Amino acid sequence: MGSALKKNLLVVDDEPNVLSSIKRLLHNSDINCFTADSGEEGLDIFLKHDIGVVISDQKMPNMSGVIFLKKIMEIAPDTVRILLTGYSSKASAIDAINKSGIFLYLIKPWNNDELISAINRAFDHYILKVDNRRLLELTQQQNAQLKDLNRNLEDKVYQRTRDLHSAVRNGIIMLASAAEAKDDATGDHVQRIALMAEQVCLAMGLSSQDAENIGFFSMMHDVGKIHIPDYILQKKAKLDSEEWQIMKTHTIAGEKIIGKSKFYSLARQIARSHHERWDGSGYPDGLAEEKIPLPARIVSVVDVYDALVNDRPYKKAWPKAAAVVELQQLAGKAFEPIIVNAFVSVFEKTLV
Repeated sequence: MGSALKKNLLVVDDEPNVLSSIKRLLHNSDINCFTADSGEEGLDIFLKHDIGVVISDQKMPNMSGVIFLKKIMEIAPDTVRILLTGYSSKASAIDAINKSGIFLYLIKPWNNDELISAINRAFDHYILKVDNRRLLELTQQQNAQLKDLNRNLEDKVYQRTRDLHSAVRNGIIMLASAAEAKDDATGDHVQRIALMAEQVCLAMGLSSQDAENIGFFSMMHDVGKIHIPDYILQKKAKLDSEEWQIMKTHTIAGEKIIGKSKFYSLARQIARSHHERWDGSGYPDGLAEEKIPLPARIVSVVDVYDALVNDRPYKKAWPKAAAVVELQQLAGKAFEPIIVNAFVSVFEKTLV
């Protein structure tokens, strides 16, 4: 569905050299680049064209980038918004990400490869949003048609419902995998988390349906990382305090991406709270013990274990036995002891 969309980009900056530089960079691409030197001109161009992605400088006369992008969001919520900022404006950029739904921000002067990567990711995100909206509209149309079918069409109704359910599941898997691919080269992390989470749920006595649901929606635990700049996710050294604050915003960003539908309530709980700690020292809400949603408590254990036993940009994989010792030492601190015990009981034959 998304392949038919035109890739129209609007760049707004009061510095002519910035506009010309980006236009030159995209000259041989499939992206059609519009430019404006003010927020007012940008709004005029935006209203005349079908723009999928908007890049705006933060510091502009008359109308700041954040205000301009807020206006764009009010006009067309599906349009993906990127903020250009200098190092001195990082704090306002983080605030804009949290409060204004901005996709990500880029620092001036930018790296050309990182800029192209960010623009391509933004268009992928825009196409996914448009496709999901079309899928929702298609689903609503089909549901309306189903009401008019008679009993002789029950088999077709059943099959169509299954197809729609499969489409929704595939959409969730695609979105989770897209976010995970930013800092996991194999893309297998979300699948491993789902499998381990479901088995731990069963070991704890949860119903098979609850276990399946928690396992499936656990794949969306890090979907908010789609908002985190690549240079932070792929940094091999320890994050500084400012970078760490940006990294932590992925929990709230993930909750916002998932939306408010009742169907995704488990996914929201997991995305927001899987970095809370049993002793209350986690984020973003500082919840402790049973105040942390059970699905998030379970995913927290399997997520940390999987991170320990697999290579990451900042570390080599731990031996499985050493990772288990770490989980057990953190029981009662980071993790609920019952969940750690259930994890070990399920996987004890494969943890050595």
